[in-house]
Amino acid sequence: MKDQQKIFCCKVYAAALALYHKDKANSVSPVFTTAQAMLESGWGNSTIGNNLFGMTVGSNWKGKKVLVTTHEVFQSGKHTFVPPERVLNIVKMNNGCYNYKVQRYFRDYNTLEDGLMDHNELFKKPLYADAWPYRLYAKEFAKRISDYKGARYATDPNYYKTLWSLINMVQNIVK
Repeated sequence: MKDQQKIFCCKVYAAALALYHKDKANSVSPVFTTAQAMLESGWGNSTIGNNLFGMTVGSNWKGKKVLVTTHEVFQSGKHTFVPPERVLNIVKMNNGCYNYKVQRYFRDYNTLEDGLMDHNELFKKPLYADAWPYRLYAKEFAKRISDYKGARYATDPNYYKTLWSLINMVQNIVK
């Protein structure tokens, strides 16, 4: 593991732990948050400002946003976006899905803490109600956001196993 990865892990963990101490009732495990940030951002190499989780704006977002070129995978080759978001290219993959190169709006947070707070808010939504009671148990929470009950955070069937490995890394780094 590289020093820059350990530094990223410690930075995110410290911010997530501070948020947890500030508002335990509305926080997810700092270990889980850090592991997911490592996975979703490629250890901080693929972030959009303080947006470590690739959170798009959605229809209710009122904060700052930035238009970014990215890739999405869909089961149909007919997915559209509301302008100025747009499809740049579509390639059919061997598994029958479609890889889209798109321009999408992503949330642009002022601080790391703002991004982590918004990440916690995501899991308080009713679609994750079955997972929320386990939010302080990093591995169980990872499993529950990845199962077929309620919403699934990711389409990768091994998502929670990957998170479990990263959770172990976080625990070893921050102990």
